[in-house]
Amino acid sequence: MTYHITHTIEPWMPAGALKAKSDYATIAVALGWHKLPLMRYNDARFSNETRLQKISEWLTDVKPKDLVLHQFPTYMSAEFERQFVHTLKHLNVCRAIVIHDIEPLRLVKQDAWEYQILNQYDFIIVHSKDMKNQLQANGVKAAFIVQPLFDYLSQPRPTALFSRNINFAGTFQKSPWLQSYTGPNLTLFGSKPKKWQNIDFSTHINYQGNFDPEEIVNHLTDGYGLIWDSDFDDKTYQTYTRYNTPHKASLYLRAGLPLIAWSQSAIGQFIVNHKLGFVINNLTDLNLKLHAINEAQYQLWQTNIQIIADHVGRGDYTKNTLLRLSAYQKDHYLSK
Repeated sequence: MTYHITHTIEPWMPAGALKAKSDYATIAVALGWHKLPLMRYNDARFSNETRLQKISEWLTDVKPKDLVLHQFPTYMSAEFERQFVHTLKHLNVCRAIVIHDIEPLRLVKQDAWEYQILNQYDFIIVHSKDMKNQLQANGVKAAFIVQPLFDYLSQPRPTALFSRNINFAGTFQKSPWLQSYTGPNLTLFGSKPKKWQNIDFSTHINYQGNFDPEEIVNHLTDGYGLIWDSDFDDKTYQTYTRYNTPHKASLYLRAGLPLIAWSQSAIGQFIVNHKLGFVINNLTDLNLKLHAINEAQYQLWQTNIQIIADHVGRGDYTKNTLLRLSAYQKDHYLSK
């Protein structure tokens, strides 16, 4: 019996967008799992026969009674995901899936085919109990494992310094509030979208540009890490944070920064429960909150953060999930 994990290969994507899946596969391989590379391509432009041929080639090493953990989404088509899981069922393997993102919870979709796909798996790894509950409310009936944080493999960092500086890293398109931000000083990391090229950030924002995932940790040296997305048009990015755990939370924690997040978010609950920073209702709350915090409180949060920073740096959250998954497979699948 062999444990396998998929890893979608996307050489044109920025390294930061790939790190969560890459780390997941790296940690699994270190535990003795076998990596199944999936070369992402525009499969909708090719025939079903070509798609099936590629899937069969990618799954050549998979045998009956093995376990395959699929990292989702691949950002290939719905038909790819259907054929992929159908092939897994035909191979008579235990099927598990880890959700990195789930589009129907963050976008308004008329055809939420993802729920049907999830129902074809035996086990689903989710970010929070709220994500589990939301999927169940949409008819998903598989067994669930909750992994509250993604890991962030990197070298240890010196202790972050106390300051009222706010750090924000991520996808600007999900945060249009950056275009008109006038709050406390904010250090901004990331690639400026093409549509934003003519936008000048306010003097409250110190734009640092984009860094690779291994480098950016070294630039987060003081203050806090902010997690804040917005709802607009047909995109419910802030609502989505009620369910998901953004990968940037692990980045900030690895850097030793206390976290700031929306009070209604899943990561906000994690922050409060583990005393890792503070939550807010609106960005307008930032100034008052920051000035109410002294260095002693900051250092108390850092003491709690250091434990979790060590865990995410070693890959402990993923290791624990994979060990639980293999134990569940032995108990519930191989015994059938």
